[in-house]
Amino acid sequence: MSTLPLPVPDGPAHLPLRWDGGEAPFVLWHFDFGGGNRWVAAYTGELHSGEPMPLRIESACIFGHVLRSAQCDCGYQLEQAMDSFARNGRGLLLYGVDQDARGLGIAAHFAIYAMRQQENLDTDAVYARLNAPVDARSYEPVVAILRHLGVPSVQLLSNNPRREALLREAGFEVELAALEAPLDIHNMSTLMLEKEDLGYRWSFETHADWLQPLQDAVAGEPEHSVACLAVPGSGSAGTPLAQVDSADWDLARRLAAVAPAATPAGTPVVYLTDLPRADDLAVYAGLGAAAVVVPFADLPEPLREAAAAAGLRLVDWERRNAYRAPRPQWRLEHRLPGLDVYGREGRLRLVAAGSAAAHQAVRADCEREPARYGTLTRTGDGWFELDPAPGALDAVLTAR
Repeated sequence: MSTLPLPVPDGPAHLPLRWDGGEAPFVLWHFDFGGGNRWVAAYTGELHSGEPMPLRIESACIFGHVLRSAQCDCGYQLEQAMDSFARNGRGLLLYGVDQDARGLGIAAHFAIYAMRQQENLDTDAVYARLNAPVDARSYEPVVAILRHLGVPSVQLLSNNPRREALLREAGFEVELAALEAPLDIHNMSTLMLEKEDLGYRWSFETHADWLQPLQDAVAGEPEHSVACLAVPGSGSAGTPLAQVDSADWDLARRLAAVAPAATPAGTPVVYLTDLPRADDLAVYAGLGAAAVVVPFADLPEPLREAAAAAGLRLVDWERRNAYRAPRPQWRLEHRLPGLDVYGREGRLRLVAAGSAAAHQAVRADCEREPARYGTLTRTGDGWFELDPAPGALDAVLTAR
């Protein structure tokens, strides 16, 4: 493979760095390969002891490294690597100063957060908007720096197979040492995206692994839904804490009836084949769930707001879990005092939302004036369905 020519380095700088609760002596160099491709090398201990040099290749992350974001594992991995170098008296950090946002830069990193949080775009849509690959980083400078330092073999602290492959292809001897942050509600989706997008060797299963068998179970059955309660990252894929199916639009009640009284350590998550009802979200939160994951990218804003009010994260995970055939959903369209209104393929479902009286009043109106509201076609526990007459939705909204 070709190797970038090494620029004249700046350094060395000898500095005591504070890691692992104390100060350790490090030697630092700066390499500018041009075109916004700057790297810093920081090492402690003997580079040429004959033993593989512990190596961490780190991409800059303003959020994780500087601002200590809990949403990614960048700060955790940097801290773990540098603590081990200081504690063991030997290790090398190669830091890609300009590799923020997988090589797109700090401005793009802020734009990515804005598109995800303010426009609710999924990952594929974000990178399409940026007209950029999901990983624009180059590791050729790593090869050049290692050769310059005369390091023939490394113990690579990484879960990135691309980094390992590049070093082996360049002729370095490579031992692997996994460096994995524990999953929690803050970093879970980010790390699972990296596993799916970049093929990282994380030990945990992703949301897709939990959703797919549920989706397979409801294929071709639009009225049949499945829910499961699980702790992703616990190595228990395929063995949820609880799982139920229903054709009666009452998954939350059924799941609560079979869920264990106590959940194991970790972050419980509810996986659904279909969009939840807003009033189900408090039930899921009561089971200890921190998130509800659904295989869709486009989530109704009123449903997102209901999830936030219940203290839950509503996670869109269409990605490779998109249904092969369109699967119509009951989408929350309006939240009225005591009443939630859902629509699907021209039909309406009206659900009691904290006030049985409001629900009973609108149902009485519908039964009394079918020409105005339409025909009741199905009823359930706290809800009923309408084949609406023209203007029925406006009639419901104005009556409330």
